[in-house]
Amino acid sequence: MDLTVERTARQIAAEIVAKAPEGWSECVVRVRASRASAGMFGSGYVVPSRPGPYAGVPFPHESVASLASRFRESHGWEAIALELTCHPSGAFELVVFRDALEPEARREDGWILTLDPDFRPSEPGAVDGAEPSEPHPGGDPSEAVERLRAVLRQHAERTGREAPMPAPATEEQLAAAELRLGRALPADLRALYLEADGDGGSEALDGYCWLSLDEALAAHDGYIGVPTWFGWGLGWSQVVFDADPPNTVRRSSGHPGWLPIATWFDGNYFAVDLAPAADGRPGQVIEVGRDFNEGPSHVASSVTAWLGQALGQPDPHAPQQSGDGPRKVVVSALDEGLAPGVQAIHLNDAPSPVDLSPLSATPRLLRLHLNRCATTDLSPVTALPVEDLTVGLAAEADLTPLTGHPHLASLAVASETPIDLAPLRTLPALRSLDLSRCATPDLAPLADLPGLRYLALSATQWTALIAADRLPAHLAAARTTGAPPLAAALDLLTALGVDTSTAYRLSGTVADQQGATG
Repeated sequence: MDLTVERTARQIAAEIVAKAPEGWSECVVRVRASRASAGMFGSGYVVPSRPGPYAGVPFPHESVASLASRFRESHGWEAIALELTCHPSGAFELVVFRDALEPEARREDGWILTLDPDFRPSEPGAVDGAEPSEPHPGGDPSEAVERLRAVLRQHAERTGREAPMPAPATEEQLAAAELRLGRALPADLRALYLEADGDGGSEALDGYCWLSLDEALAAHDGYIGVPTWFGWGLGWSQVVFDADPPNTVRRSSGHPGWLPIATWFDGNYFAVDLAPAADGRPGQVIEVGRDFNEGPSHVASSVTAWLGQALGQPDPHAPQQSGDGPRKVVVSALDEGLAPGVQAIHLNDAPSPVDLSPLSATPRLLRLHLNRCATTDLSPVTALPVEDLTVGLAAEADLTPLTGHPHLASLAVASETPIDLAPLRTLPALRSLDLSRCATPDLAPLADLPGLRYLALSATQWTALIAADRLPAHLAAARTTGAPPLAAALDLLTALGVDTSTAYRLSGTVADQQGATG
């Protein structure tokens, strides 16, 4: 394998050297590649006379795919992280490891390190809570069938043809589906499947395709029935927002109690909710999928009511919507768009220090990001159910107001002066922490955070934390910033308890017939 890898690496390096801009001193290429895809991250030529990386790095897609295939065969690595550093002399260094390392989009943002690939942060809706206040489905089987027929007639009138409907599902198939789901189907949905097993792809339900029972179960098992996970790059601060009306649908990105029944083939689904939140109703219809990873949407109180919507009929059991404004706002001042229903605020480039007292108007706030601005007082956050906080702290500010906050799960802090981390010991829900933009504080309290699963620090901070022997005990992932090379990220991965002995290293020149490997 070594000769093949050496030859391929030399070909890539030769192309990089040949296409380099005048005056360059180095080129770093970082790639993540798997069987399905390959991407280049934080790569660029270094040209001392120009600010930032030079953008014209050739992407050797075929060569990278070949390397990924070779390491898959030799090491069993389904995905690889690769860093190739080239110099004007023609010298190059190659480092390759499995996907426990993932390059960030910008080189200065560093690397994400996965320590426990099986760990996933829990979502609020994954935990069984109070039983629904209305335990009985609101649909009517006979009315649902009549409405289905009316919708089909409406479709035929609009298109000039009748949609050919499949044969009904059987009672045995419905019983098997319920056994597989571990939950009973609502009577109105059962009645529809005993009328026809989906619409055969005719998209007769107001332009949507009504899924067959098998298609519904397949979409449930492979997508809608499980929480969505995009990796630690996004998942470290993930928040699932509440639906409107509030507390009707579980705050989950996917749940085994959701059975998709219709789609527009855009990655989104109407689903029957068999496990509603406390103010919901079993059998209600929700919208979930690609565009609802931040939280599902309540659609109708039942399948019967959902069909009625296509016919312009009101939903008699619909819970009262709050009408409290948008779920998420992006503003440049906190006197903009702060309706009571706002659950996420992204405050961008506001004059500092920012007065957070207007947040009292947002009692349902779950996410607050202060981007490129800072505050002197976090006290207004104390009474809010904020779960994800990104904040800049002015010189006189500290974390004391957050003491004992019961909901805060992810926290990112920027500060030009060291801050006292002791209040973090009092945060029972804290699982993710980013201090990489802080002047290096006393990091010792980090070892006293048993629930911490993700930690982002600068390379300098990691060095100090390791030297102090105060590493948190239960990390599942970490990030190191400040443009460290892959070799340094591997050293950190080793310090965090991951075996990196199988990492592949090669050095050589574009003119070599054989490089040096390690």
